Amino acid sequence: MPNTPKFALRKPYSIRAELAALNPFVRREQTGAMQPYTMADIEAAEKRLNFQLPAPIRELYLIMGDYLCLQNEFYFRALELLRWDGDYLLLMHGLSDNLGFGLRRDDPNATVYEWICDDLAENEDEDDDKDFFGNFEDDFELCRHRGDVEGMQEACADYFAFWQENADRSEIIPETVRQNTYAPFTFFWDALILRHTLSRMVDDAYILDDAKMTADLDQFYISNDLPCPPTLQSQIALPFAPLSEQLELITNANEQTNQLIQAYINCEDDCLLLTHPDGQNCYYLLTRQPVPYSFAQAMEAKCGLRFHSRNGNGQK
Repeated sequence: MPNTPKFALRKPYSIRAELAALNPFVRREQTGAMQPYTMADIEAAEKRLNFQLPAPIRELYLIMGDYLCLQNEFYFRALELLRWDGDYLLLMHGLSDNLGFGLRRDDPNATVYEWICDDLAENEDEDDDKDFFGNFEDDFELCRHRGDVEGMQEACADYFAFWQENADRSEIIPETVRQNTYAPFTFFWDALILRHTLSRMVDDAYILDDAKMTADLDQFYISNDLPCPPTLQSQIALPFAPLSEQLELITNANEQTNQLIQAYINCEDDCLLLTHPDGQNCYYLLTRQPVPYSFAQAMEAKCGLRFHSRNGNGQK
């Protein structure tokens, strides 16, 4: 039986508004957007699974599924490939540690479960690895990226045929399933999805920015180091506002006296302030389109931070 969490259980929040606010700042043209999902796609998957996905999972696929399903260090499995493995539904996969994150069928709170995945690969020293299910997942992603519906259907059929032929095998290594009962942001899907989205957006912006936009324009400015410990009584104020009214979804600590809000949105100036959930001690200013350093300078007066770009603009 799982341990009792050190925090109150609750039903998942809707995060549709938060994902919709972040969505315009995703760099799809540089990361390689796939075909977007529709509500009809979600309902078809739920009918096949005989299970209604929790609200934050539905909203992720509907709003960010063309981005967060792109294979990366951590990515969400394509909606068409979701399948029950016993009582568990794998939703998110971590490549380097081969971690799986998903739902348990009979969990009334639809919380996050974690396990180590078994890739089921055989004959690793042979050239013929056609029986590895991961190849079908790769083929499906490539076809979805291209908008190749026929290729998607073929890869999907091969994927499920593999599991039908291997019905006695599990993708989950026995005795590895657990709930993280110590941290709300890894226990509830709404918080986990927002943290994952923020980290993916910051990582992509940081990597893509290294190629330099132009000598004078950038979409990504880096702040000076934040004071330690961070507090809610910072200089960040209107028109910057926290991304979510549910601050527990976008803070990195449990103690009210030592919280760092990870995401602010400025609707007036159309920009974001994001921290990296894994701990970098600064804010990143993200814009939809490349802007001159003068824009970052104008934001400095509104949030009490100093900014520079990796292109050489601003503070050194």
